[in-house]
Amino acid sequence: MEKKKVLVVDDEPDILQLLEISLSRMGLTVYQAENVGSAKYELEKNSFHLCLTDFKLPDGTGLDLVEFVNQNYSDTPIAVITAFGTINHAVEALKKGAFDFITKPISLDTLRNLVVTGLNLNQSPAAESDELQLFSGVSEYVESLNEKVAQQGKNTAPVMVYGDKGTEKIRIGKKIHQASGGDEQSLHTFDCEALAAHEKMDFLDEPRKGTVLFKRIQQLSLEQQGYLQRFLQDESSNNVRIIGTVDMPYTDLYRSVGFKKSLLRQLNINRLDTLRLEQRKEDLPHLCKEILEGYAKSWGKLVCKINPQAMGKLSAYDFPGNVQELDLILAKAAVNCSNQLIRDDDLELDDTGFQPHISSAVNLEKYIEEIEIREIKNALSKTGNNKTKAAEALGISFRALRYKISKLNIEN
Repeated sequence: MEKKKVLVVDDEPDILQLLEISLSRMGLTVYQAENVGSAKYELEKNSFHLCLTDFKLPDGTGLDLVEFVNQNYSDTPIAVITAFGTINHAVEALKKGAFDFITKPISLDTLRNLVVTGLNLNQSPAAESDELQLFSGVSEYVESLNEKVAQQGKNTAPVMVYGDKGTEKIRIGKKIHQASGGDEQSLHTFDCEALAAHEKMDFLDEPRKGTVLFKRIQQLSLEQQGYLQRFLQDESSNNVRIIGTVDMPYTDLYRSVGFKKSLLRQLNINRLDTLRLEQRKEDLPHLCKEILEGYAKSWGKLVCKINPQAMGKLSAYDFPGNVQELDLILAKAAVNCSNQLIRDDDLELDDTGFQPHISSAVNLEKYIEEIEIREIKNALSKTGNNKTKAAEALGISFRALRYKISKLNIEN
């Protein structure tokens, strides 16, 4: 495991040396800065677990640094140590975000307690707190989503989760299962895109309890949809909760010729609609922190942080791949960055492999083509690639279907 890093800021060389010796003996890596400007420079270069600053500095005060850290590196706890402290200074420091304000001279025991307290503040939230805050963010969407997930956990009726690819629909389904009191063993996930159109769904006949999560449920063939519908009507389904995720809005699935309206009515008892990441940019810092903490835990490393310029670059990006794309971008940046601090040149936003989001307001022709491609593929899949039956289902002639397949470059 990498050592934890502490930044100490003081304009007296003797104090810096004393602090470095004391903190190094605690197994910490110590960085030094003699003024506010050099402290900001170190903060931009490295990711710190703790910052200790003097109050009186040559180019400002410790309060200036407290405010800067709180605004740009809020995950880094900061405390003020000073020989010129007053009650007013202490109150102002705490208001600006310092976790403590201590006057010199400071004993070794007091220093150790201060450091331990600060490092504990840097730890990831406890599991109990994670259960309360199901999804990270400050937007009304996240608040509503957490409420709906908790609400769905109180019943076992089917749930449908709609939205673009990469909007955490599978995670939402899993959280609903957890809110219902289910564990990992009682969650059964099936990718409907991987199921062949002729493949039977006899796995539902197996005695089971818990939740069956259908990923991309819109890909089920008509025969499979009928089987699922009969299962839902059977008393044996009372012990099983069905959750389906759909890579399109509800209105698109409702209008689709490839999905049975009667089944949709049965499944749509509970409905959740997700938002694209570009529609909830205020949640971006919280999502980044959550993703980076997850990678740090799985890799056994320190949590990477993002400097203000890099966060600005992310905020200006539209994320066609939504949270899934953000996850990929941050994983690459966390691997390539130095000193656990992600800078703007660590972020690779070009050629991420995700297609730009198509908006009907921006490009009507491409929007219509996207719908045509999806519906033709859907009809071909549901009819076992029988073009005559697919044309009938779509309400167009065989010749028109053949022309569309050629024009839109649709493979069998």
